[in-house]
Formats: sequence, structure tokens, C-alpha cells
Amino acid sequence: MLVNIIDVGLGNITSIEHWVDSCQLSSKRVVNTSQLTNDPIIIPGVASAGEYMDRLTSLKLDKEIIKRCQSGQKIIGICLGFQIMMNSSEEDSGVRCLGLLDGTTKYIKDKNTHNGWEDFKIDTREVKHNVFFPKKSTKKIDGRVYFNHELMVELDEDVSTHILSNGITSYAFKHNIFGMQFHPEKSQKTGQDLLKLII
Repeated sequence: MLVNIIDVGLGNITSIEHWVDSCQLSSKRVVNTSQLTNDPIIIPGVASAGEYMDRLTSLKLDKEIIKRCQSGQKIIGICLGFQIMMNSSEEDSGVRCLGLLDGTTKYIKDKNTHNGWEDFKIDTREVKHNVFFPKKSTKKIDGRVYFNHELMVELDEDVSTHILSNGITSYAFKHNIFGMQFHPEKSQKTGQDLLKLII
């Protein structure tokens, strides 16, 4: 397996590579559609929605990601990568996004930021909505994950998700789509366990 990491010249690419490597997996940076394989695709975070979508569109990676998602290829979105999975984002005066999930990315109330560690728990035996987890021995993760963001996702469809006590959507999983508002690549063992669980 060779994990595809989308590289449009923005985002925390090196951190994502280290995260994948720490899980004993191989990765490749993808800068154009011809480089994509049929292995999982990671859309990294850390950028603004407008500039990121502009670069995706100019490289035709937006349409390719949508097409591959619709055909069942596994797509993993992290922070901004999760936010642009929605139909649109309020950032940069309004941005049309990928529409992989039905929802909107909005500024956290009063434009506050959400930074720090939060509890994370998941048991794949209790997950609904036919999420495509591979059949492995690990079924349950109980740890902490790291958040650093000023926008939040509001979903308009029923998916497997977890909402924090402050109203922030921690993650949303649906079939072959895995969106995470937190940074698993900065979440130490919990982040490693999660990538192994998904892939």
C-alpha cells in the first residue's frame, strides 16, 4: 500500500508523512491527478479554504478526488481537509468545497478558536452507517487527540460522528469517507492507532 498525500504546496505535508511512516506505512506526495493510485487518499490540513480549493481546482484534483470517492476509494480529511469535504465554507468570504459530505463549515461562535486536547473514544463494533473499516484485531480506541482550529463543521446528514461538549464535530465517518477535525498526526499513539484502524 502507498498512501496518497495530496500536496498543493500548502498544509502540514511533512507531519502527515511522519505520521504515516510511524504506522509502518509508505506514502507518496501527489501533485497531479496522474500520480494518484487506488490506495487511500489523505487531504491534509493547515491552510485557508479559498486558496486550498483554488489550487485543487487548478490541478483538477478536486474532480478527481470526488470521482474516486464516489467509486469507493478511501478518503481521509484532516482539519481543513475535513472542512473542505463539506458543500461550502464560510472562510474567505464563502467557498464552494468538495461536497463529499452534506454540510457547511462555519466559524466557531464569536470567531473563537478551539485549541488543546480532548478525549477520543471509538468502538468499531458500535459504529453504524456501514463505515468501511478493514477487518483487523483492533476494534476499540480510547485516548486523546489534539485540536487547533477556528472553523467547525455542521453536518446536514446522518453519519457516524461525535460532537464534543462545546458543539465541535470531532469526526465524521461515512462509508469510505473519514473526516477528522483534530490532528491525528499530532495526537501521538491515539493518532497512530486511528490510522491503523482506518487503513
